[in-house]
Amino acid sequence: TTIPLIHLNTLCNYFKVSIDYILGFTSKKQYQKIKENIDLKIAGMRLKELRKENKLTLIKLGNILSCSYGTIASYESGKQLIATHFLYQICKKYNISADYLLGKIDEPKYLK
Repeated sequence: TTIPLIHLNTLCNYFKVSIDYILGFTSKKQYQKIKENIDLKIAGMRLKELRKENKLTLIKLGNILSCSYGTIASYESGKQLIATHFLYQICKKYNISADYLLGKIDEPKYLK
């Protein structure tokens, strides 16, 4: 099973490691100036920017993630926290940091 993102964030804060580190995106345990909380509005805004940069519609991104466009819209509007398995897929596919996408860090980090 997949750990819900809110619990993953709590775990990362407790052990003082980044979500990127736990997901295996980086060997660096922690970023400087990392925020403890996930910002739903920033996460939604960044997800929308990422989707538009990659010329994807809500429907196309929903198809890639095997979910409805309504789910993507609720993530982008900041009404719902991104599901952990969707976050992982998005970050891997578009080489973007989970901590950045979730608003925990301000500088974009790109995966290698």
